[in-house]
Amino acid sequence: MTLSPKTLPGIMCAVTLALLPGSWQYAQHYGDLVWLQTGLCISFALLMESLCLHLKRRSFSELGNLSWLVCGLLLARALPLLTPAWLLALASMGAIMIAKYGCGGLGKNRLNPVLVGLGLVSLCFYQLLPAGIAAAADWTRSLSIEQALSLQLRFSAAVPADMASGATSLVTDQLSQPMAMNQWSGYLFGGLALALLNVIRLEIPLMMLTSTLLTGIALGLSPQESLHNLTMGGMIFAAFFIATDPVTSPDSRIGRLLFAATAGALTELVRMYGLYADGLCFAILAANLLVPQFDQLARRLNQPWYRRAGNNHHFKPRRQPG
Repeated sequence: MTLSPKTLPGIMCAVTLALLPGSWQYAQHYGDLVWLQTGLCISFALLMESLCLHLKRRSFSELGNLSWLVCGLLLARALPLLTPAWLLALASMGAIMIAKYGCGGLGKNRLNPVLVGLGLVSLCFYQLLPAGIAAAADWTRSLSIEQALSLQLRFSAAVPADMASGATSLVTDQLSQPMAMNQWSGYLFGGLALALLNVIRLEIPLMMLTSTLLTGIALGLSPQESLHNLTMGGMIFAAFFIATDPVTSPDSRIGRLLFAATAGALTELVRMYGLYADGLCFAILAANLLVPQFDQLARRLNQPWYRRAGNNHHFKPRRQPG
């Protein structure tokens, strides 16, 4: 007997529940503005989904699959806190109207919709996004919903300069600060729960984390720094809840391992040498584009050696006597 959800709404409900522990920890550290941004993203996702169904003259009963709910929850965590509301709406439009329905609807998209929305606002409006709020800052917990909403309704981000930090824990040698635990342990718990329910394939997050760790060491980080790097920038969140999307990840096990290894290595390369502080978005999108090649390579590797390209296709193994 298996506890795995059997329907699409059931799977979406399982993912929603799995996101709650990490979201709660995030809100414990940063305050009610986490729930405000979550509510805004969910509302925009519902609006965009409803608009697409109306334009395509499809029944609003399709809202019952709850895919828009998961999209909104993931966008709320993927985008920086205090992102202006109009950018949240633009990211939702990119995720649902462009990546999802632009490719034909649910299950037909080549790229992860959440990352398309995030990539759209990151590439086009990078300077309008808020700088990273310092991990040790506690001013955000004192904000009321009204104050946080007034900040998010501005055209550009309104994070005080002395409350933002471009430095990471690795730079300041604060490897033991408590923020790391708030960033990842809840999402790790939720991701493992989804794996136990057979909603996600565990080899993707495990290989992605391993690849990131080994790439960091190869690029000159110490093992301690590389391990700590896994707790930063939403790495655990992305590995368990975004990279594992069954539509945009390979079908074969070997393909999934290659996909995850590529995403992990590219993430660390962008972090170390790229223009953006974190490379998760662009690394996973690049790996999404290579999914057909990963599956094709996996099929070749699963074939007997005498059937692979470059060998004699007419060769037949000698029949055993008897």
